Amino acid sequence: MKSYLGLFSLFFLLVACIHHNKDAKTPEMVVKTTGRFTPIKLYLTSNAIAVLDELIPLLPFAPSGRSIGYITTAGYNAPWVFENIKKIEESGFAVKPIDLSKLSENDLDEAFKDCDIIWVGGGNTFYLLQEVRRSGFDKFLIEKIHHGVPYVGTSAGSILMGPNIELVKFADNPLEAPNLKSYQGLHVFPLVPLAHYDHPDYKAVYKDILNFALEQNIPVVSLKENQFIMVEGAQWEIINSDFP
Repeated sequence: MKSYLGLFSLFFLLVACIHHNKDAKTPEMVVKTTGRFTPIKLYLTSNAIAVLDELIPLLPFAPSGRSIGYITTAGYNAPWVFENIKKIEESGFAVKPIDLSKLSENDLDEAFKDCDIIWVGGGNTFYLLQEVRRSGFDKFLIEKIHHGVPYVGTSAGSILMGPNIELVKFADNPLEAPNLKSYQGLHVFPLVPLAHYDHPDYKAVYKDILNFALEQNIPVVSLKENQFIMVEGAQWEIINSDFP
């Protein structure tokens, strides 16, 4: 751990400078606030279940009578994905699981019909981006959030919104996405939200991730399990929860 201190100090200095300028407007986050466009609302989490109690009250509406379109793709529809969905349902939302790997561009309108929130779960970031691009969900999603549909990301679903996902190759296997042509993220948020900073399973790879980010000039911000980024229009802040 001692060998990491110099790197971490430099990294957090960079992030502190970026965060200090968090109200600065960027091309991706500035949208028309008149006519048919409204400020975007993003909630980018490391572990959404860990911050659920703090996140729910910050959403623009109460759960009752509202529906979430929850993308299960990155987690390959594993049992833990549906355990997370169950916890979200317990908060009062109706949740519709959606797997992008089974959809085409022509299916998206029907799949997300009546969904008040789009929520993208965690798993393999490369496979997620592959299916996001293949299905046309990238364009569909950007259109939706620029029309005011709130977006919640968990881990891979948060990383996806940044400018580049290549740096997570030290944690996720890129070979799981053989048809992915580019590591460019959706660039809705100007930094890559790096999930699980304080999770024991990621300590061994974070040094490589941060080194790569510095070498490739990829702007990042690290998130602990009990943190998430709230974005409203051109402003953002990191929210801390009481999760142990």
